[in-house]
Amino acid sequence: MYVAEFSLHAKPGHYAEVAELYSSFAAEFLSEHDALESVLVVGDEGSGVVRGVGVFTDRPAADRVNSDSEFAAFNDAVRPLLASTPERVELELLHRFTRT
Repeated sequence: MYVAEFSLHAKPGHYAEVAELYSSFAAEFLSEHDALESVLVVGDEGSGVVRGVGVFTDRPAADRVNSDSEFAAFNDAVRPLLASTPERVELELLHRFTRT
């Protein structure tokens, strides 16, 4: 398993719109990409940050997102609403705890 975190910093007044675009994109992307195990979309309206955390089957799958046309289209759609360049961080999954 491998984790990719992608953070967006919304311009003032655009947090809700960025959050909605991100959530819609994440739900659709998850349904269409078998290598993506799960996605959390979290945010902080006060700071304007919307962050997605995707859990992938492996690092190559996480890396392929960067060249995916759907991901590029999402970035193009959200770019005018952002105060700064999106930040992507790749992380090693150390533990995964879920209630069954």
